[in-house]
Amino acid sequence: MSRWLCAAARATMALIRYAGRVPKYSGRAPVFALAASALLCSVAAHDVLALDITASHVNPPGEPTYEAFRKMSEQLARGDTGLRMRVYPRGQLGNEHDIIEQVRLGAISMASVSTAALSAFAPSVGVLDIPFLMRDHDHHPWVVADGPLGERIAKDVERETGLVVIGWWSAGMRHVFTRRTPIRGPDDLKDLKIRVISSQVYTDTFNGLGAKAAPMPYGEVYTALATGTVDAAENDVTGYRNMQFFEQAPELSLTGHFFLFKPVVVNRRQLEKLSAGQRAAFDKAFAEATRYQRELSAKLFISDLQWLKDNARVNVTIPDRAALEEAVRPVQDAYARRFGREFVNAIRAAH
Repeated sequence: MSRWLCAAARATMALIRYAGRVPKYSGRAPVFALAASALLCSVAAHDVLALDITASHVNPPGEPTYEAFRKMSEQLARGDTGLRMRVYPRGQLGNEHDIIEQVRLGAISMASVSTAALSAFAPSVGVLDIPFLMRDHDHHPWVVADGPLGERIAKDVERETGLVVIGWWSAGMRHVFTRRTPIRGPDDLKDLKIRVISSQVYTDTFNGLGAKAAPMPYGEVYTALATGTVDAAENDVTGYRNMQFFEQAPELSLTGHFFLFKPVVVNRRQLEKLSAGQRAAFDKAFAEATRYQRELSAKLFISDLQWLKDNARVNVTIPDRAALEEAVRPVQDAYARRFGREFVNAIRAAH
């Protein structure tokens, strides 16, 4: 449509000149015709201006973040706004800290990263990483993220980093898997060397449970389990299956100690490059990708858990969650004081 308008404007100008109804360079009529032609072409060019959006994340194929970005990219490619999305998965552009820095600089347009990684740049988002904060993985997190509480955190992130949080995705509820010892309660974690995300609250939580927290890059976990460098690790069930951690750590205990949000952050300058039509298409594609990502995350927990039981000889244990939470109460209290007890209680109570 935009190209047609531009071509039509040029053709109209050519016909006016050809008919000799106006001089080529004099009078008000040609000035108007030239201005109209330029305006139409300018609008047309703006509407179809090709613009590449770059997105990055660390997840492999099959995981909800990977599949949601793929879906969003395909939807934008089918549109006529000139928007195209190039996605760099599996940490191709670096770890999550590297990715966040690149989005801040504008080298990457957007990314989905863990709150644990983002908290190094925006301490306020760390409130969502308090252990045992979320009651479940498919309702409570979205009541928080999609409401006033989530809006407050998103504004704090932008104030601290300049990044715009356009939505919240799921990395699921996290659980402990071990090489030998199932986790039924706090005593089973005593002196267990466990790999954790490089985040202070993760380290504090497992040290508080009596384990020995060992921060380590995600890509090193399989080998560390295989060699006995660590006795255990923690992840969501889908990541546990996709990364084949079950081959080295077949004891899966559904501790549910953290729900890991994956905020989607965007460079503001990149957003401002979008025309109104492009922004509408972008927002629609992102909304559909968000709905898909969350639904897939919840579905995969069920199907992956069943697959692990049926095909991978994984022993699944349901621990005493209340006992684990009680053991880590001092950590909860310390972080509640840091972020504001009233605010933390509001998150806990959200329905």
